[in-house]
Amino acid sequence: MRPPASPVSGVIAPQRQANVSFAVAGTVESVAVKVGESVKEGQTLASVDDRDLRNAVALAQAQLDAARAQVKTIRNASSSSSAQVTAAQAQVTSAQASLDQAQSRVRDATLAAPLTGVVATVSVEVGDQVSGGGSINPSALSGAATGGRLGGLSGLGAAGGAAGLPTGSLGASSASSGAQFVILVPDAWQLDATVGTADIAALKAGQAAIVTPKGTDTHVSGTVDSVGIVASGSAGQAATFPVTIKVNDASSRLFAGSSADAVVTTETVQDVTTLPGRAISYDGNTAHVRVPDGSALGRQVTVTTGRQFGDRTEIVSGLAVGDDVLTPVVTAVSAPPANPFARPSSTASASPSARR
Repeated sequence: MRPPASPVSGVIAPQRQANVSFAVAGTVESVAVKVGESVKEGQTLASVDDRDLRNAVALAQAQLDAARAQVKTIRNASSSSSAQVTAAQAQVTSAQASLDQAQSRVRDATLAAPLTGVVATVSVEVGDQVSGGGSINPSALSGAATGGRLGGLSGLGAAGGAAGLPTGSLGASSASSGAQFVILVPDAWQLDATVGTADIAALKAGQAAIVTPKGTDTHVSGTVDSVGIVASGSAGQAATFPVTIKVNDASSRLFAGSSADAVVTTETVQDVTTLPGRAISYDGNTAHVRVPDGSALGRQVTVTTGRQFGDRTEIVSGLAVGDDVLTPVVTAVSAPPANPFARPSSTASASPSARR
């Protein structure tokens, strides 16, 4: 028998997500993808006008050529010193670095998908001005993703609606709201949940779980991946702890940002006798069940109860495995349908607003 912990609640999020933004400033020249479109790693997402960037490359190349010519001139001069040659060579090194940077910025003018997945949000349009300046944020690789050159791959970001994005959204994580493109892998999901102080001690990585998106009858298996030990919550509010449950079924049709509940199996107990809770009645603190004896109501037997296992209760003594127990049957009785031909009844009452 598996006694579950108290249900935990959270939000469905992708296990892998990339938040992508331009690293260079400019005017958006093209947007090659739409929300909901599948993309492959390396596929172009958008580009900005790179004329100024290419001009910068040409200028850097000219400066490098001039620095190299200067080194050659100094080396050929009989009066040059080693210090002059070293200084001229340093100018070549500096010019080469400037050229490499200018060429890199030209490449950054074209934004490419860093992974294969589905476009979840697009927040730029042709003609938009982008500020650039993005870079890969190392912290995004383990959680809260932020916009950058690639923005980072998010595996643990708390999910929520990315509302307000001008071009569209499939529900990427709230941490990605500043990214110009969000790409997620749709066949690897997790539940980013929270639990209270009473349940945190019973949870640990590796425990089995059943995840149920709210408003559906879908049940998918999962495994507790991580359990946070630092509480969050405002002053005066109950403390909560973050718990991540990875969904095991890659074919599950889930949606980022949707709310879900999960029940975690915290312990497995062998050789336990249980009954449905509705089969047990209580007289104060004394528990009773009824067993068949040939009569309509059966014979009342006192039992000792133990732990709760969901909707079932452990029977410590009073019954043996295989004993028959009578269970009350609840029958819903509804009123007969109204006669459509019956005259409506009314109650006479005085009304000061009545009119003849």
